[in-house]
Order: sequence, then C-alpha cells, then structure tokens
Amino acid sequence: MTDTRERTSPLALLRPETRLTATERRIADHLALNWAEVPLASAAEIAQDLGVNPSSVTRFAQTLGYRGYPDLQRAVRLELRARHAPAPLPAESQAAAHWAREMAVFTALAALPEDRLDRVADRLAAAQRVWVTGARGSAPAAAYAAHLWRGVRPGVHLLGADAGADPERWLDAGPGDVLVAFTVRRYAQGTARLVQTLTARGVALVLVTDGPAAPGARQAAELLVLPAPGPAQGEATEGRFVPLAAPASLTALLAAKLVGRVGTARLEAAERELGEHDVLTY
Repeated sequence: MTDTRERTSPLALLRPETRLTATERRIADHLALNWAEVPLASAAEIAQDLGVNPSSVTRFAQTLGYRGYPDLQRAVRLELRARHAPAPLPAESQAAAHWAREMAVFTALAALPEDRLDRVADRLAAAQRVWVTGARGSAPAAAYAAHLWRGVRPGVHLLGADAGADPERWLDAGPGDVLVAFTVRRYAQGTARLVQTLTARGVALVLVTDGPAAPGARQAAELLVLPAPGPAQGEATEGRFVPLAAPASLTALLAAKLVGRVGTARLEAAERELGEHDVLTY
C-alpha cells in the first residue's frame, strides 16, 4: 500500500481526480462537505448517513493509504489543529477586517428562527434546575449565561471544566432539569463527557455550538448552531481565538425572554439587596 499520508493533505486525497469506486466517491464527497466533523463522526455514523456498510468506510480509508478509518481521523485532526492555530489579522486594516467578520456573524445570527429561541426560553423557565457548562474558550460564555440567568430565576448552576471529576456538584441532576452546554471547535472532551453523563440521567440538553455535528448534537433536545467568523481572504489558516460576541448576545436575548416568562420579582429583589449593601456606585 502506498503511504501518501506524510506528503499529502487528507482533504487533497478527496479531490475528484482521485480514482475511487462509486461508493467510495460518495463517501469522499460526504467527508469533503463535512470535513470539520470527521474527527467526531464514527465510521458507523457515516455509513448510516450514506446508507452504506461500515466496512465500506474502512476500505475507503485504506484506499487513501491509511490503516483504517481511525487512522484517517487522526490525520484530519492533526490538519484541523494546524489550521486552528491562532493567527494574526492582516497587517493592513486589522480593525476593518475584524469588524467586518463580526458584523457578518450578527447578520447571520439574526436569521435564527425565533420559535427555536422561544422553545429554549420555555425550557429555561420550566426547568426544575438549569445547569450551564463550557470549557476552555467556551467557559466565559457559560459563566456569563449563568450570571444573567440566575439573576432572573433560582436554581441556575455553573459547572466548570472539572465538573466531571466532582460529581457532588451535579448529583441532584435528573429529569425536569436542563443542561445548557457551550462548545465550539475544537470541542473540549470534558464538556462532551459531562453532556453524556447528565443526558444519561434524564437531563434535557440545549447545545450552543458552531456546527451540527458537535459532540452531543444527537442527544440535544434543542440545538442552537451559531455562526462563527470566517477567515480573512488570502489567509492560510482558519484559526481564531474563540469569539464570544455571538453567544454573549444570544445569552442576553434568552435572559430577556426568560424575564417575560417568569417576571421581574427576582431581579427587583436583587436590586434591593445591592442597594442596601452599597455594592454599586449607583
């Protein structure tokens, strides 16, 4: 078997000129369209999506010069890691390039169906407890969400990246609860494990992410896929520091919708306490 892995990008091997059978071409086209999800999708899941036998996915990877599908996944994961290394903005007009991408994100964000947001707000209002989690770059988004929502309703709990190893923090989780998980590429393993643990206990999952194949997407009761800034034209990498403008804005919108469902009593009580303890300057 010719080993092309060291000198050829896995994505380049999927090009139309690569000689493949009809089934292998279907697999190649599917992977090319869902390239960033390859490290997350098993051979069985790909086979199910395409209506082929899992062994066809294995043979496809071997045709490309890999030992099997897991070997292809590792190569794709390495390539994606290289692409997501933080890169500086273009030297010319850094600010203009940055704000143009951010504005494009908000334009796309405004297209989210409001009935989907209303369903999430309904779940947040009706839940016995609301658990919020996010790790690494998504941790600030989770912390901001917990901060806003606990000001509107009781029973909002923030679970950090280490929560999986601290079960006493979520032992009470169960049916009637909601877990809101923030996760973006490259998807923290701790968040994925916590999602599996809590959904297995009957907790409904609201997943806020940047791709429909993120870990937990198949278990999500509600899936909110947020747009992310794309690369600047001519840049060799797609890497960016995790952008939080979209999830922060979404969180504030859901807080406002939550107020419309549960009222302002808790907000007003908190304001009175802040005033009595002279916490803020006004």
